Amino acid sequence: KYLNMRIFNFLKFDLFFKFIIIFIIFLLFEGFFHHYYFQISQIITFLEYRNQTGYNIIIWNENGLVEFLQVILLFISIIFFIKYIKNIHSSSALKFKILIYIYFLGILYYFFEEISWGQHIFGWGTPDFFSKINSQNETNVHNTSSIFNELPRNLLLIWTSLSFIFVKLIFFKNRLIGHFIFPSLELKFISFLILFFFIPDFLIDKLDLAPGHPASNSRDIALNYLYEIISFNFIRLSELQELLFNVYIMCHSYFLFKRNYQDLNIN
Repeated sequence: KYLNMRIFNFLKFDLFFKFIIIFIIFLLFEGFFHHYYFQISQIITFLEYRNQTGYNIIIWNENGLVEFLQVILLFISIIFFIKYIKNIHSSSALKFKILIYIYFLGILYYFFEEISWGQHIFGWGTPDFFSKINSQNETNVHNTSSIFNELPRNLLLIWTSLSFIFVKLIFFKNRLIGHFIFPSLELKFISFLILFFFIPDFLIDKLDLAPGHPASNSRDIALNYLYEIISFNFIRLSELQELLFNVYIMCHSYFLFKRNYQDLNIN
Protein backbone atom coordinates (compact mmCIF):
# COMPACT_ATOMS: atom_id res chain seq x y z
CA LYS A 1 0.00 0.00 0.00
CA TYR A 2 2.83 2.42 0.90
CA LEU A 3 4.60 1.63 -2.39
CA ASN A 4 1.44 2.29 -4.39
CA MET A 5 0.95 5.64 -2.61
CA ARG A 6 4.62 6.50 -3.22
CA ILE A 7 4.25 5.82 -6.96
CA PHE A 8 1.00 7.82 -7.08
CA ASN A 9 2.64 10.82 -5.38
CA PHE A 10 5.61 10.64 -7.75
CA LEU A 11 3.33 10.57 -10.80
CA LYS A 12 1.49 13.65 -9.53
CA PHE A 13 4.78 15.43 -8.94
CA ASP A 14 6.05 14.28 -12.33
CA LEU A 15 3.10 15.98 -14.06
CA PHE A 16 3.54 19.12 -11.98
CA PHE A 17 7.28 19.23 -12.70
CA LYS A 18 6.68 18.81 -16.44
CA PHE A 19 4.22 21.70 -16.31
CA ILE A 20 6.87 23.85 -14.58
CA ILE A 21 9.43 22.95 -17.27
CA ILE A 22 6.99 23.79 -20.09
CA PHE A 23 6.10 27.09 -18.42
CA ILE A 24 9.77 28.02 -18.00
CA ILE A 25 10.46 27.17 -21.65
CA PHE A 26 7.60 29.51 -22.59
CA LEU A 27 9.10 32.27 -20.41
CA LEU A 28 12.53 31.77 -21.98
CA PHE A 29 11.20 31.70 -25.53
CA GLU A 30 9.05 34.80 -24.99
CA GLY A 31 11.89 36.55 -23.17
CA PHE A 32 14.40 35.75 -25.91
CA PHE A 33 12.03 36.92 -28.66
CA HIS A 34 11.13 40.14 -26.82
CA HIS A 35 14.68 41.00 -25.78
CA TYR A 36 16.25 40.36 -29.20
CA TYR A 37 13.28 41.49 -31.31
CA PHE A 38 15.34 44.37 -32.71
CA GLN A 39 17.84 41.92 -34.20
CA ILE A 40 15.27 39.23 -35.09
CA SER A 41 13.03 41.66 -37.00
CA GLN A 42 16.01 42.68 -39.11
CA ILE A 43 16.68 39.06 -40.08
CA ILE A 44 13.10 37.77 -40.53
CA THR A 45 11.62 40.10 -43.12
CA PHE A 46 7.92 39.33 -42.60
CA LEU A 47 8.10 40.60 -39.00
CA GLU A 48 7.29 44.23 -38.40
CA TYR A 49 10.50 46.10 -37.65
CA ARG A 50 10.59 47.66 -34.19
CA ASN A 51 13.39 49.06 -32.10
CA GLN A 52 12.41 46.74 -29.24
CA THR A 53 14.61 45.17 -26.61
CA GLY A 54 14.57 44.47 -22.87
CA TYR A 55 12.00 42.38 -21.00
CA ASN A 56 8.22 42.26 -21.33
CA ILE A 57 6.83 44.38 -18.48
CA ILE A 58 3.56 42.40 -18.45
CA ILE A 59 5.52 39.29 -17.46
CA TRP A 60 8.59 40.55 -15.61
CA ASN A 61 7.72 43.95 -14.16
CA GLU A 62 6.75 44.61 -10.55
CA ASN A 63 3.27 43.09 -10.00
CA GLY A 64 3.60 41.31 -13.35
CA LEU A 65 2.73 37.69 -14.13
CA VAL A 66 5.84 36.14 -12.56
CA GLU A 67 5.56 38.14 -9.34
CA PHE A 68 1.84 37.34 -9.14
CA LEU A 69 2.62 33.62 -9.39
CA GLN A 70 5.24 33.97 -6.66
CA VAL A 71 2.61 35.34 -4.29
CA ILE A 72 0.12 32.59 -5.20
CA LEU A 73 2.72 29.88 -4.57
CA LEU A 74 3.58 31.36 -1.17
CA PHE A 75 -0.10 31.59 -0.22
CA ILE A 76 -0.60 27.90 -1.11
CA SER A 77 2.54 27.07 0.89
CA ILE A 78 1.09 28.77 3.95
CA ILE A 79 -2.12 26.74 3.66
CA PHE A 80 -0.21 23.45 3.39
CA PHE A 81 2.04 24.40 6.29
CA ILE A 82 -0.87 25.30 8.56
CA LYS A 83 -2.35 21.85 7.84
CA TYR A 84 1.05 20.30 8.58
CA ILE A 85 1.34 22.14 11.91
CA LYS A 86 -2.10 20.88 12.94
CA ASN A 87 -0.91 17.30 12.41
CA ILE A 88 2.31 17.58 14.42
CA HIS A 89 2.25 14.96 17.15
CA SER A 90 1.66 16.40 20.64
CA SER A 91 4.70 14.50 21.98
CA SER A 92 7.12 16.11 19.51
CA ALA A 93 10.23 17.59 21.08
CA LEU A 94 10.09 21.28 22.02
CA LYS A 95 13.17 22.11 19.91
CA PHE A 96 11.52 20.56 16.86
CA LYS A 97 8.35 22.60 17.41
CA ILE A 98 10.42 25.78 17.76
CA LEU A 99 12.15 24.99 14.45
CA ILE A 100 8.77 24.47 12.75
CA TYR A 101 7.32 27.75 13.99
CA ILE A 102 10.45 29.74 13.12
CA TYR A 103 10.29 28.36 9.58
CA PHE A 104 6.57 29.14 9.37
CA LEU A 105 7.16 32.71 10.55
CA GLY A 106 9.83 32.99 7.84
CA ILE A 107 7.33 31.97 5.15
CA LEU A 108 4.77 34.45 6.50
CA TYR A 109 7.35 37.23 6.52
CA TYR A 110 8.37 36.40 2.94
CA PHE A 111 4.73 36.38 1.81
CA PHE A 112 3.87 39.73 3.42
CA GLU A 113 7.05 41.31 2.08
CA GLU A 114 6.10 40.18 -1.44
CA ILE A 115 2.72 41.93 -1.19
CA SER A 116 4.28 44.89 0.66
CA TRP A 117 2.20 43.97 3.71
CA GLY A 118 -1.03 44.44 1.77
CA GLN A 119 -0.13 47.58 -0.19
CA HIS A 120 -0.20 45.72 -3.54
CA ILE A 121 -3.70 44.44 -2.74
CA PHE A 122 -5.36 47.44 -1.08
CA GLY A 123 -3.34 50.14 -2.84
CA TRP A 124 -2.63 52.47 0.05
CA GLY A 125 -0.03 55.21 -0.27
CA THR A 126 3.47 54.53 1.02
CA PRO A 127 4.00 55.97 4.54
CA ASP A 128 6.57 58.78 4.77
CA PHE A 129 8.99 56.58 6.74
CA PHE A 130 9.21 54.00 3.94
CA SER A 131 9.14 56.64 1.18
CA LYS A 132 12.42 58.02 2.49
CA ILE A 133 14.27 54.71 2.82
CA ASN A 134 12.62 52.35 0.32
CA SER A 135 14.21 52.24 -3.14
CA GLN A 136 10.87 51.35 -4.81
CA ASN A 137 8.64 53.55 -2.65
CA GLU A 138 6.84 50.53 -1.18
CA THR A 139 5.85 49.41 2.31
CA ASN A 140 8.40 46.65 2.75
CA VAL A 141 11.78 46.01 4.36
CA HIS A 142 13.68 44.14 1.65
CA ASN A 143 13.94 47.19 -0.62
CA THR A 144 15.38 49.40 2.11
CA SER A 145 18.84 47.81 2.23
CA SER A 146 20.96 45.29 0.34
CA ILE A 147 21.38 43.38 3.61
CA PHE A 148 17.63 42.86 4.02
CA ASN A 149 17.41 41.85 0.34
CA GLU A 150 20.56 39.86 -0.42
CA LEU A 151 20.95 38.01 2.89
CA PRO A 152 17.46 36.43 2.90
CA ARG A 153 17.79 35.75 -0.83
CA ASN A 154 21.10 33.92 -0.36
CA LEU A 155 19.67 31.91 2.54
CA LEU A 156 16.73 30.96 0.33
CA LEU A 157 19.12 29.93 -2.43
CA ILE A 158 21.07 27.67 -0.07
CA TRP A 159 17.90 26.17 1.42
CA THR A 160 16.18 25.43 -1.88
CA SER A 161 19.19 24.26 -3.88
CA LEU A 162 21.38 22.39 -1.38
CA SER A 163 19.06 20.76 1.18
CA PHE A 164 19.38 17.38 -0.52
CA ILE A 165 23.16 17.59 0.02
CA PHE A 166 22.85 18.67 3.66
CA VAL A 167 20.72 15.63 4.45
CA LYS A 168 23.32 13.31 2.91
CA LEU A 169 26.35 14.93 4.55
CA ILE A 170 24.98 15.71 8.01
CA PHE A 171 23.83 12.98 10.37
CA PHE A 172 20.70 13.99 12.27
CA LYS A 173 20.20 12.24 15.59
CA ASN A 174 16.61 13.37 15.44
CA ARG A 175 15.19 11.54 12.44
CA LEU A 176 12.23 13.88 12.24
CA ILE A 177 14.45 16.93 11.64
CA GLY A 178 16.01 15.13 8.68
CA HIS A 179 12.56 14.47 7.26
CA PHE A 180 11.57 18.08 7.85
CA ILE A 181 14.57 19.40 5.93
CA PHE A 182 14.11 16.98 3.04
CA PRO A 183 10.69 15.30 3.19
CA SER A 184 10.76 13.93 -0.37
CA LEU A 185 13.38 12.92 -2.93
CA GLU A 186 11.35 14.71 -5.61
CA LEU A 187 12.49 18.05 -4.18
CA LYS A 188 15.97 17.49 -5.58
CA PHE A 189 14.64 17.94 -9.13
CA ILE A 190 13.58 21.47 -8.28
CA SER A 191 16.97 22.02 -6.65
CA PHE A 192 18.69 20.91 -9.87
CA LEU A 193 16.52 23.37 -11.80
CA ILE A 194 17.49 26.22 -9.46
CA LEU A 195 21.19 25.35 -9.79
CA PHE A 196 20.82 25.16 -13.57
CA PHE A 197 19.73 28.79 -13.68
CA PHE A 198 22.12 29.95 -10.96
CA ILE A 199 25.52 28.44 -11.78
CA PRO A 200 26.13 29.91 -15.30
CA ASP A 201 25.32 33.47 -14.19
CA PHE A 202 27.36 33.03 -10.99
CA LEU A 203 30.45 31.73 -12.82
CA ILE A 204 30.33 34.34 -15.59
CA ASP A 205 29.99 37.10 -13.01
CA LYS A 206 32.64 35.84 -10.55
CA LEU A 207 35.15 34.94 -13.28
CA ASP A 208 34.45 38.25 -15.05
CA LEU A 209 34.12 36.49 -18.40
CA ALA A 210 31.86 38.96 -20.22
CA PRO A 211 33.66 41.98 -21.77
CA GLY A 212 30.88 44.27 -20.55
CA HIS A 213 29.13 47.25 -22.10
CA PRO A 214 29.89 49.19 -24.16
CA ALA A 215 31.85 46.63 -26.21
CA SER A 216 34.83 48.02 -28.09
CA ASN A 217 34.86 45.61 -31.06
CA SER A 218 32.80 42.98 -32.87
CA ARG A 219 34.43 40.13 -30.94
CA ASP A 220 33.44 41.64 -27.58
CA ILE A 221 29.92 42.31 -28.87
CA ALA A 222 29.58 38.65 -29.87
CA LEU A 223 30.92 37.52 -26.48
CA ASN A 224 28.46 39.77 -24.68
CA TYR A 225 25.60 38.19 -26.61
CA LEU A 226 26.95 34.69 -25.95
CA TYR A 227 27.34 35.14 -22.20
CA GLU A 228 24.02 36.95 -21.95
CA ILE A 229 22.28 33.96 -23.52
CA ILE A 230 24.25 31.33 -21.57
CA SER A 231 23.46 33.05 -18.27
CA PHE A 232 19.79 33.67 -19.21
CA ASN A 233 20.15 37.40 -18.65
CA PHE A 234 17.87 38.20 -21.57
CA ILE A 235 15.09 37.87 -18.97
CA ARG A 236 14.87 39.13 -15.40
CA LEU A 237 16.83 36.19 -14.06
CA SER A 238 16.40 37.21 -10.43
CA GLU A 239 12.61 37.02 -10.80
CA LEU A 240 12.79 33.57 -12.40
CA GLN A 241 15.03 32.37 -9.58
CA GLU A 242 12.58 33.70 -6.99
CA LEU A 243 9.74 31.93 -8.78
CA LEU A 244 11.67 28.65 -8.50
CA PHE A 245 12.42 29.34 -4.83
CA ASN A 246 8.68 29.61 -4.26
CA VAL A 247 7.97 26.46 -6.26
CA TYR A 248 10.38 24.66 -3.95
CA ILE A 249 8.80 26.13 -0.81
CA MET A 250 5.32 25.13 -1.97
CA CYS A 251 6.39 21.57 -2.83
CA HIS A 252 8.30 21.29 0.45
CA SER A 253 5.19 22.34 2.40
CA TYR A 254 3.05 19.94 0.37
CA PHE A 255 5.34 16.96 0.99
CA LEU A 256 5.46 17.77 4.71
CA PHE A 257 1.69 17.89 4.80
CA LYS A 258 1.35 14.57 2.95
CA ARG A 259 3.91 12.71 4.98
CA ASN A 260 2.57 10.25 7.50
CA TYR A 261 4.33 11.19 10.73
CA GLN A 262 2.38 8.65 12.72
CA ASP A 263 4.93 6.02 11.62
CA LEU A 264 7.95 8.03 12.86
CA ASN A 265 9.57 7.89 16.29
CA ILE A 266 8.92 11.44 17.43
CA ASN A 267 10.36 11.22 20.91
